[in-house]
Amino acid sequence: MREGDLITALPLDTPRRIKHFLSTTAVHVKFFATCKYEVWPELMKQLEAANIPSFVFATYFTADAYPLRNNPIGKFLLSAWRRFDRIFTQDESSSRLLKLLGIDSVIAGDPRADRVLQIAIESTPPSNLQTWKGDSTLVLAGSSWAEEEGALASLTWDDQIKLLIAPHEVNEANIQRILALFPNSSRYSSGDLHTSVVIIDSVGLLSSLYDLADLAVIGGGFGLGLHNILEPSAFGIPSLSGPNTSRFREALSLQDVSALYISSTPSDLSQQVKRLLSSENSQELKSSGLAAKSWVLSQKGAAEKITSYLP
Repeated sequence: MREGDLITALPLDTPRRIKHFLSTTAVHVKFFATCKYEVWPELMKQLEAANIPSFVFATYFTADAYPLRNNPIGKFLLSAWRRFDRIFTQDESSSRLLKLLGIDSVIAGDPRADRVLQIAIESTPPSNLQTWKGDSTLVLAGSSWAEEEGALASLTWDDQIKLLIAPHEVNEANIQRILALFPNSSRYSSGDLHTSVVIIDSVGLLSSLYDLADLAVIGGGFGLGLHNILEPSAFGIPSLSGPNTSRFREALSLQDVSALYISSTPSDLSQQVKRLLSSENSQELKSSGLAAKSWVLSQKGAAEKITSYLP
């Protein structure tokens, strides 16, 4: 941060609160930038009235997106999008949908790709987990929920094929539930890494752990939506998930290049893990990982392209 910078939360999107926020002497807004779907109608209205440039990046639209729906709510939301000085989309399909409504945009890609590639270069997994893995094959469950954990609990884990679980929820009750699911397991904080299953019971480690993995199981695909699929892909790791991926362009694209395997049920997921870990499918696993890394690399450069447009 530089002297004079301010970190704060945006106020509620009401006329009085937004007006106060933009006019207070503690804030000097040179331009406004937001990402994906974080768009507030009243804020956009007042930014336009104050001649403050506004931008939104990494947007991804499907035909049934709320701002594109032909109903009062959709029209209200779309009016806010029309106020942006520049919209940066993730792909041509999103720009095409906006163009049909008379809104111009720039296809810039997803700047998260730049971030995860940098993480893959800079991150180093904990040395004790490197030692624990050794020469074994490692499956990493990232941001897992009960569905993924239940599927993995039906498989056999040993010194040759190990499992590392980084659950989405690390509260004590959830950690105890997962420990009970896996008889030969231990929690990472205990320091006892002599089991075939280790459970990460703190936050902040996941992004560095993919460097250890041979296969990733990504949580959320059986629930409301998939968690970060770009991180394992940046490390060249193939992934599996549940079926709820339609809102995530990166998931659909990775599936197209055979870098993401979709399981319709938890039982199907456990069978797919078992198949991919078999010795006769080792080349498929390797090729899938290479395809994952290649796709993320193809998305590189979005951040630089976007910032070149900013004041």
